[in-house]
Amino acid sequence: MSQCFRLFTIHLPLYLQVRYQQCCTSPKPRHLICFKNWTADMIMEVIHSAMNLKCRLQDSHQKKLDILTNCKIMILQEVNEPILNMAVSNAATLLGANDVNITDHLVWEHDYLGRVFSTMADAIFVSTMTHMCVQRFADQASVPVLCMRSRTHASIQSLATVMSIIEEFGTMKCVNVSYLGSPHPVLNSYLLLCPMLGANIKFKCCCEKCPVSPLLYKISEDMTSQSQTESKECKTKEEVFKDTRVVIAGPTHSKKKEDFKFCLSDIEKNTSQPWIFFHTCPRGEEVAEDLFLHCNARTFSAFENMHFIAAALMANAVKGYTFRGSFCTC
Repeated sequence: MSQCFRLFTIHLPLYLQVRYQQCCTSPKPRHLICFKNWTADMIMEVIHSAMNLKCRLQDSHQKKLDILTNCKIMILQEVNEPILNMAVSNAATLLGANDVNITDHLVWEHDYLGRVFSTMADAIFVSTMTHMCVQRFADQASVPVLCMRSRTHASIQSLATVMSIIEEFGTMKCVNVSYLGSPHPVLNSYLLLCPMLGANIKFKCCCEKCPVSPLLYKISEDMTSQSQTESKECKTKEEVFKDTRVVIAGPTHSKKKEDFKFCLSDIEKNTSQPWIFFHTCPRGEEVAEDLFLHCNARTFSAFENMHFIAAALMANAVKGYTFRGSFCTC
């Protein structure tokens, strides 16, 4: 502590002296706003933690751990996201924390909200229709801010799907991932996660009449040059599904369902590899029942993994805790 700081604080009340010392010595909170700010090791630490938790606690109903006892978790949403909401709420309850849900149209330009909410919560999970404002919000926050979903990312859903892929194949390295559907925040997350974790990704998210590229496609291409992976935009379904091992269907607008409609035979005739299928949901008519409920479908497994991912993120962000060894439930 510098001499100037001592001279300044010595005349303050004791409780303020303690607060100033804590602010100067506490490490910066571990935010998750964008995967660009994380490393592959950080991502895999969370996924392995979630897998260990799931392995030891398959059924989380009426279970409670003492990992985050007396912690307050805030779920801050512009638009109600029921599945994400339940995933984070269930994770908080499982870890022994209390959660509060606020759904409102926030004025994100008021950066001081991050500072205000930090005095009332130990971690803040955010779902928003924008993105850059969340970074400004986090810069003002003194507690971890984790972006559940934004215009650019779908962090929890993408990590839960990656967890399911690793459960199936043991790794993401050299796995060919295919995405067919309209542009969606989860596609941007895959475009970052796949090259970071050693997987290849091909996608088709537009039609010839309305060409569009995902927001993070260029960044994904730059990352592939460093990881010797592939990130490729395709024009046909056949090209997307060629030699694939993971097929992900994105939600589609009813007027564009024909552009992204495919069936079981489209996958089987274009790959000889063992494959699995996920649907981002909400599901429309673009995917037939025989594929959605196929024995290779893992959609419900990915949704189940959401609260394990949320718990792993929460424990790691708030207390630096990683699920490894045995622990007791009550």
